[in-house]
Amino acid sequence: MFSTRLLLSTRMVVGVSIKDVQGAKSAMRKAIKMAQPGDKIVALNIPKLVPEMMLSSMNDPGDATEETFAALANLPSRAAENVQSQIKEAAEDAMKKEGKEISVEYKVTQPSGDVKTGILSACKAEGAELLLIGPGVGGNGSVPGFVVSHAKGLTVCIVRDHIE
Repeated sequence: MFSTRLLLSTRMVVGVSIKDVQGAKSAMRKAIKMAQPGDKIVALNIPKLVPEMMLSSMNDPGDATEETFAALANLPSRAAENVQSQIKEAAEDAMKKEGKEISVEYKVTQPSGDVKTGILSACKAEGAELLLIGPGVGGNGSVPGFVVSHAKGLTVCIVRDHIE
C-alpha cells in the first residue's frame, strides 16, 4: 500500500512572485490542502532580470565599481529570498492547520528575461504534474494566461481564493 502511494505521488510546483505575494501564499495554501502523504511541493521563484534602464540611468556607468554591479545583479535574488521566507511561513501555518507534514522545497532560480517561459521550463525540469500560481496583482496578471495556454503535459491551477 505504502509503495503504491509513493509511485502515485504528485510533484507540484507553486509559482512564487515578488509582485503577487498574496497570490503565491494562496497557491501554497491550496497546494498543501490538495497534497497527500508522499507528495512533494516545490516553491519556485524566477526573478526578473534587472532592466538595462537602471544602468542607463546612472550618470556614468563606467564610474561604477564592481561591487555596485554585483549589488545590482543580486537585487532580484535577494528580493526573491525575502518572499520565499514569507511563503515558508504561510506553508508552515497551512500544514499546522491541515495537520499534514508535506515535503516542501524552496528554490530561487537565476534571474531571467522571460519569466513566463522560464516557469514552464522549470516545471518540466522538476517533473511537475501540477502548477499552482496566483492570478497576478489584483487578479490581472499576464503570466497565468500565458501559462494556461502554453502548458503541455501539465495541469495548471490559478488560485483566486484571496480575490474579492
